[in-house]
This record gives sequence, C-alpha cells and structure tokens, in this order.
Amino acid sequence: MQNRLISTVGTSVITNIKNEYRADSGVSQEVHAELQRFLGEKNWGQLARVLAQVEPSARICGAEINSVAELVKRGRIELRHIHFLVSNTDDGQNVGDLLESYFTERVGRDLPDLETVEYHIIEGLQDAQPARFKTDGLRNLVRQIGDLVQRYQRETILIDATGGYKAQIAIAVVFGQALEIPVLYRFERFSEIINIPPMPIAFDYQVLGENADVLAFFERGATVTLAETQDVDDKLRILLEEVEIDGEVHVGLGAVGQIYLTGFRLRFPRDLTLSPVAPSEKRPPSFRDDHYPDGFKEFVQRVCAEVPWIKTAHSLPYDRQRTIRGTTFYVYQGKLIGTYQDRNRFGARFEILTNAATLDQLAWAADQLNQFYGSD
Repeated sequence: MQNRLISTVGTSVITNIKNEYRADSGVSQEVHAELQRFLGEKNWGQLARVLAQVEPSARICGAEINSVAELVKRGRIELRHIHFLVSNTDDGQNVGDLLESYFTERVGRDLPDLETVEYHIIEGLQDAQPARFKTDGLRNLVRQIGDLVQRYQRETILIDATGGYKAQIAIAVVFGQALEIPVLYRFERFSEIINIPPMPIAFDYQVLGENADVLAFFERGATVTLAETQDVDDKLRILLEEVEIDGEVHVGLGAVGQIYLTGFRLRFPRDLTLSPVAPSEKRPPSFRDDHYPDGFKEFVQRVCAEVPWIKTAHSLPYDRQRTIRGTTFYVYQGKLIGTYQDRNRFGARFEILTNAATLDQLAWAADQLNQFYGSD
C-alpha cells in the first residue's frame, strides 16, 4: 500500500477561518474567533494546536485536511509522508505553514506513524499573471510531482487532487493517469473521497525521438511566434500552448507537453537505459574533409569520450543548414543525430552510433543528450 501522499493545495482552510462564523463549520463561535485571532497573528503553532482539537472532518478544516482525514479513516493509505503543493502566493505559503504545523501537531495525537510533513511552493503558480500561470506554473507543478516520484518511486505514492486551482487539479489527475499512479478526489459535497477511474492515457514516444531537439528547445523555456510553428510536426501541437507576449501570440511547451517528457523519463528509464559499450567497440569520431564550425570537432570528441554508451560518431554532409537551431539531438530515420552551432550560428550535423536496439532506446538517448549537452 502507498505511504506517501502528494496533495494539491488551495486556500479553503484559511478562507473558512477568515469568513464569518457558520453554524455548520464544526466549531463554536468562541473557537472560530480564537482561530481568526491566531490567523491574523500568523501564529501557526497556536493556530495548529487549536485546529488539531477540532474533528478533522469538520467543514472549517478545509478540503486538504478533510480529504486526508477521509483517507486515513478508510485505510486508503498507510500515511508516513505528506507533500503539499502550494501556490506561489502569500496565501499559498500561509496555507503551507499552517498545514505543516497542523499535521506536525497531530503526530503527537492521532497520527503517530507520520514521519514527514513538508510543503513545496510551485513557482509561477499564481493567478495574478495568467500567461505565467500557463507557461511556468503548471509546468513547474508537473516538474515538482515528477521530482517526488523520481525520488520516492511511484509505487509508494498516492495523489490527492482535491485542493487548488481547477487547472492544477486537472494536471495532477492527468499526470497520475499517465503514470498509473492512483489519484483521489473529494468534492466538498461528497460524503467520501473517490478514486479517479483509470483512463486510456498513453503517449507515442516515437514522436519524442523524432522531435527531441524541438521539445528540448521549448522545455528550456523558449517560445516562437505562431507563424514560426508552420514546420512543427502536427503530432507535437497537442503538447504546445499559445500564450500572448507583448500583444503577440507565441507558442511554447504546455503542461501536457511537460507531462509527456516527465512521464517518459520516469516510466521508462530502467527499460531503456543503454549499457556501456565494451572498450574494444569504442572508436574515435571521424570527420569528412569539410570546413566545420568553431569547436565542432572538440564537442563531438567530448560527447563520445564522456558518454559510456556511445560507440563512435561521424560528421554528416552539409544539407538543410537553415534547419539547424543550436546544439541538439534527435532521431531521424532510425538514426541518432546531433547538431552543433558555434557563436556565429554556423552549424553542422553528426551521427552517433550506440548499441540501441529500438526506437524507444534511441528516443531515450536523444533526450538524455539534450538534457546534458543541448543548448539554443
């Protein structure tokens, strides 16, 4: 059973305390006034101690506390660790401080096995700048979930997508579905938390290999104008999002695109990782008798020397010169191709030989090289 909970977070607990007293809140007027006083003082320790004495299913406790209480009550998780994902706002940090103090307080009461309570501020996840919310916030949310999954393995994780912005909840659901991580949700009018039913979400990772250079370009935060996307593979368009910059429509990597890349890296590395080649198979790269960009030969030699699963490489003829954008790697017609540009934007291509046996392995290799050596 899972023992690590990743929870999206809204501000319902703070909002409930700030609001006027309600008879159905689960506390008396006196306790509500006390909670408001400690909230105004930002005295998270005292606020947590008072709130921890309230029934955790009470309305005033908010969506996150309510849903965790339901999970524990119904034995859905052997709760040892909680990671709250909060917005990049003052209220987001305040809720993070409160939840951290609250669940730490409960360790000495009714959650004796809880070992870790921490919150993570998601940069860009705020509603003051919609463009940044799309291009940075949601993608950083995916990165943070992906980092936790990579560190702690998906088999130990449960995602609670109850709190937060609607888009934040939706992204958490899609991420979980894509990686087959259980996702739960508790609507405030539901009597219990529910599992999001499995959906047939799958990605064609051959597209990643063929477009690894383009995806790497966008993942580094680059955008292009709408007109510049004419040559983009149609299969990539679902991974991209439009955003307005200085009154002009640009295109960049969307949250779904980040899920696509993160999911590939998390789900397949054990199966795709290439083993080091034998010393007898390692050969120095070879170059045609051409004029090359400054530093080209040195770069190819360095990559071949540093990457243990590369056998060798050789330069390729000069063609499609205008399509070279930076130093990137991709798969073309079953071959692993690298491009290099010097400071004068003069470029060249080379083919890399490995012991890859499948297109998925080549896609993995291209993605790895882009992460370690790619640049615009």
